[in-house]
Amino acid sequence: MTSPPTGRRSLLAFLVAPLAAPVAFVLATLVVQALRSGSAPTMRSALDLVIGVFVLGAPTAYAAALLAGVPTYLVLRKLGRVSRWALWAGGAAIGALGALTLTPWLRGGLFSIDFPWWTGALLGLVSAEVFWRVLGGSRHLRAGDESMTTR
Repeated sequence: MTSPPTGRRSLLAFLVAPLAAPVAFVLATLVVQALRSGSAPTMRSALDLVIGVFVLGAPTAYAAALLAGVPTYLVLRKLGRVSRWALWAGGAAIGALGALTLTPWLRGGLFSIDFPWWTGALLGLVSAEVFWRVLGGSRHLRAGDESMTTR
């Protein structure tokens, strides 16, 4: 039987998972841009996108993880309800709330960024899945570890 995640694995999950949101946003944006224009974006525009998204997205994702993700995980863990579905629901809710919170700040005179709540929810779900995988959730489920599953 496998043991529950160690403090190191949990810390690693909290360090890596928030980066999944800006990475997913960049990749999705590049794919949509390529499909709309019929050609791949230039290397310069892709680099500008990466820089722009990471300057705003990474700190925002880490703030969301710290302010909402850590407490959510600790509550789920205390209740013995850590599961992929619970993490997905929590991640989606945190992402949607983050998008709703950021939207007024992303509208400006010089430029605006369209960031609907459902985009935030999807990015939160992606981060939750990365968190689950880094935490080793699937391994614990296969091993039958009750501390990682719903009861």
